[in-house]
Amino acid sequence: MKPRDKINKRKNLCLILVAIGFAALIVLAFTEKYMQPTVYKPILYGALALLSVGNILLYIGIRCPKCNAIIGYTVVFSAGEADQCPRCRVMWNEDIPGL
Repeated sequence: MKPRDKINKRKNLCLILVAIGFAALIVLAFTEKYMQPTVYKPILYGALALLSVGNILLYIGIRCPKCNAIIGYTVVFSAGEADQCPRCRVMWNEDIPGL
């Protein structure tokens, strides 16, 4: 198994959390005046929590499979495809037995 596969699984989970939270906030922005505050506030806080947790996991939750270093935003926002860990220099696209 390639280390890139593990990194992509975590990245996709975090990005899905951020996308769901962001989509819920967009829907709430258009439906605020039609909803009662007792319904609106819990949905708003839930959407903000999803967005925040997703961003925090993007930053600290994505780690190198070999050395366990935090690589978070390096992988998500790199201009090209990041191909190695900045700390241990393991190539993420090569097969590493035991991962």
